Amino acid sequence: MKDNNIRKFIIVPLLLLVVLVIGTTYALFTKTVDTDKVISIKTGTKYIGIYGPDKENMGLDVTYTFTIENRGRENASYQVTIEDIVNTVGRENINYTYTNGTTTKTGKLSDGIIEEENLGVGEKVTVTIRLTSDLSGDYKGKIKVTTGEPIDKNIYCTNGAKSEPNPPELVGDMIPVVYNEENKYWEKADINGKWYDYSNQMWANAVTINDQTKRAEYVAASAGTEIPIEDMNMMMVWIPRYSYTLRNTYGYQIEGANTPSKETPGAFDIKFVDRSTIDLCSGQSEGDKAKNYYTPSSFCWGNSCDKEDKRKDSGNIELSGIWVHKFEADLVSLDVISVPNRKRVSLSTSVYSYYRAGKELTGEKGITNYGFAGNYDAHMIKNTEWGAMAYLSQSKYGKYGNNDFAGTNKEVYDNNNSKFVTGCSSGTTNSTSSSICLYSYDSGLEGRGASTTGTIYGIYDTSGGGDEYVMGNRDRTSDSSDIRFNEIEYKYFNLYDNSNVSQRGIKGDATFETKGFYNDNDIFIWDATDHNANWYIRGGSFEQKYKSGIFSVDRCNGDNSYSDGKFASRLVISPL
Repeated sequence: MKDNNIRKFIIVPLLLLVVLVIGTTYALFTKTVDTDKVISIKTGTKYIGIYGPDKENMGLDVTYTFTIENRGRENASYQVTIEDIVNTVGRENINYTYTNGTTTKTGKLSDGIIEEENLGVGEKVTVTIRLTSDLSGDYKGKIKVTTGEPIDKNIYCTNGAKSEPNPPELVGDMIPVVYNEENKYWEKADINGKWYDYSNQMWANAVTINDQTKRAEYVAASAGTEIPIEDMNMMMVWIPRYSYTLRNTYGYQIEGANTPSKETPGAFDIKFVDRSTIDLCSGQSEGDKAKNYYTPSSFCWGNSCDKEDKRKDSGNIELSGIWVHKFEADLVSLDVISVPNRKRVSLSTSVYSYYRAGKELTGEKGITNYGFAGNYDAHMIKNTEWGAMAYLSQSKYGKYGNNDFAGTNKEVYDNNNSKFVTGCSSGTTNSTSSSICLYSYDSGLEGRGASTTGTIYGIYDTSGGGDEYVMGNRDRTSDSSDIRFNEIEYKYFNLYDNSNVSQRGIKGDATFETKGFYNDNDIFIWDATDHNANWYIRGGSFEQKYKSGIFSVDRCNGDNSYSDGKFASRLVISPL
């Protein structure tokens, strides 16, 4: 066999790059490190040493292990990179796997920096690097570890508030709507007028029309034209991109609200941000000063958005916002319907059926039945996307900030209808099941209090209604849901690693940060003992004994064994 048909090994001679700092002067030293050789520098105040390699040269599928240690007299940072000497393979075709303790990162050499972290005086870490490539070619490189001033871990905390949310991005022939209070119907909005006002709990709404002839008429119609609900097949609500901080464990108190506690939690401090802002701080700080903001991964579309160290990968797309179904979705032969006052036809559904329905909307059906066009993705709601609407609701822009509600009434009211009619409200929280719709979605404060805003412009059925499937899975395990993971890219679901405590929750997903808020149910998938409940469900139905609510967390096996309408879901449209 010819040499060019044989995969050639990657040879990586290890070269040590140590930065010696005396005052503000940096001196660079390069040295080859022999096996088990320990490098020690006796002068200077800042330096990072590496030592103890298993092998000086490294080929494909061979793990290289070494230790990085701060032997200076001051805290410092280190940066790990790999530089090319000879490369006919292409950096974009060479993969690395880098492990530091329990944290594993994967990427391509074209990504540049592999790791950048701080080390205190005397601290050391043992790391491994493994290089692989699916292509043949010659490669020779050197591993570089450089040192410098400690990194400000709040470097991505801009802390400055943006005054206005990103304008909604309509996808194709989506039609913006506002509610005509005088005539009690939805009408086409003037996008140059007052279509939305998040400071007054008026979130942007839009609809899709199934009938192509009527759709064309509404698209051409003037603002103020009535659009009957019977002509709609989906109502959507815009969640603008934001960063948040919880400030304290249970949030901060605003006018009309109780002292923040688990039973009556306070507000998330939210600032609207543009696409270029990525805050990657803790999302929680102490005291009344807002800081340490975090931009949730719900506003990122890609296979590695949930991993903070991979958030800026070239394959990920930062979003200006997302469209979320206004009501729980009904499936009719995989046609998706999300409108008020509808008793679900689909009484036996699974995670997979909702996933398939979402995927179909990115193809011909999305164009024909909904008028979608352009760059977008339609998909079943993920756990992090549920968190995005929950956090916005629990802010001054949502029901928590609505002055029409006080005390415990700031919690989203229940949909306690036992027949699973969308948009129903009990007019309270902690209600009991009812066979009738006590209040419809548009009937005063009692009905509108069941939305995420306390107005008609919010999202309904998030507390009660059906248990809602979300795409959040433990250990990439299918259970009984008929889900086929070999068909699904990581961007379509949130993966929770049961073996790694640090990966059991994803910041912004309304699980561990809001555990038990309003005394809502808090059973997590990683607590499962039967190993047959690996899917998250949210909202909570009145078929269970636990308290429902927008922060309710539970688990299921994702199958379609129930035929009474107990399980539901909703879709998300992401303009790309």
